[in-house]
Amino acid sequence: MIVALFGVEAAALLALCWWPGGSSTPLPALALWTAAFVAYALAAARGERVSLRTIWIGGAALRLGLVPAVPMLSEDVYRYMWDGWVQRNGINPYAFAPHAIDLEALRTDWWALVNHPEVPTIYPPGAQLVFLVLAAIGPAWIVFKLAWIALDLGAAWLLVRLVRAPERRAPVLLLYLWSPLLVVEVAWSAHLEPLGLVAMLAAILFAERGRGAAAGAALGLGAAVKLAPLAAVPAAWRRHGWLAAGLAVALPALLYLPYASAGPRLFEGLRTYADIWEFNPGLYAVLERLPGPAELPRRLGAVAVIAVAGWAAVRSWPVGRALYWTIGTALLVSPTIHPWYVLWVLPLACLHGGRGWILLTGTVFLAYAGRDAYLATGSWPEPAWLSLLIHAPPLALLAWDGVRGRDPERFERGGEIGDREQGGERGGAGDPA
Repeated sequence: MIVALFGVEAAALLALCWWPGGSSTPLPALALWTAAFVAYALAAARGERVSLRTIWIGGAALRLGLVPAVPMLSEDVYRYMWDGWVQRNGINPYAFAPHAIDLEALRTDWWALVNHPEVPTIYPPGAQLVFLVLAAIGPAWIVFKLAWIALDLGAAWLLVRLVRAPERRAPVLLLYLWSPLLVVEVAWSAHLEPLGLVAMLAAILFAERGRGAAAGAALGLGAAVKLAPLAAVPAAWRRHGWLAAGLAVALPALLYLPYASAGPRLFEGLRTYADIWEFNPGLYAVLERLPGPAELPRRLGAVAVIAVAGWAAVRSWPVGRALYWTIGTALLVSPTIHPWYVLWVLPLACLHGGRGWILLTGTVFLAYAGRDAYLATGSWPEPAWLSLLIHAPPLALLAWDGVRGRDPERFERGGEIGDREQGGERGGAGDPA
């Protein structure tokens, strides 16, 4: 049965990226996606019957099948390539937007594929340094893909090491390694998320082994890729002290120093993203309906994340649990939820048994439904019924599991990984509230 289910998932994903017209939206792409995700979900339900070796081979095969395919659903990889390319030519990527006349001489045959060329880069300095290294090897998407896949497999290896109960290792690994969203967004679309996931999972592993300074440094490296892991700094401070928290904050700050010549433009891309970007919102769409100033939804979202981060510190939560709740909350209230953003919560959901988040890795792909219309008209349709279909079932499942006390309780008591960070059993199995 597992072999048959794997075959269905593999065939659907290969058709999605290789079959002429397979990636057309809404059809046949969404039908192929549904087949792949249903097969994955059924295989995950039987994960305890599969050997780790089989899961590793299957995960590697899924990725190898998609590696040679040209990215079609997103152009982000071309921005990575551009940022690395201009650095290779001695230019600060924060100083100029890709369409700047100053950079005209550096334009390549793929320059026109760089998305939002009017906006300077939004990517933090840790990512920029990796872009530089990869562009030095060769500014080609295949180079970036191979790097992300290697890190993706490294994240899977760390994930297995975090699972204390041997009988849980295969189900957790299968949930992660066979995830259609992970395979598509990394092996096909070449998104950089594994670069941050490796650092985040390393931070959890170091923390569990009582190595607070190393955990803080790993958190900082993750935040230097995307800023989300900074939300766990209060919990790291409470659990492991000032050195861990200081390293988590200092490392990304220090990595910005080589780019300080950009001056006020250093954070222009991030400011533009924070002020303007909105796509596929979940609970944020509800916050938008509240009376008040236009900035109110974003402010309420920020307050929610800060409140969860603060509560994690008050209750002395382990780093892993703090990351799970803060990143999850940030996703729920974010005005922008691109499908690959959900990958940040995927390994944590695998560890915690977060069924709602796993379901969201399936439904969030439906956000691509308007892609062809956008390419034709410049406007991306987001009908209300589609938003409900994407967000309502995962939210309902998260709420159901929360009411039944299923969520991180089993995680905290050692069902997946333990709670033996520095300080023993502090912040154990109590309710998150």
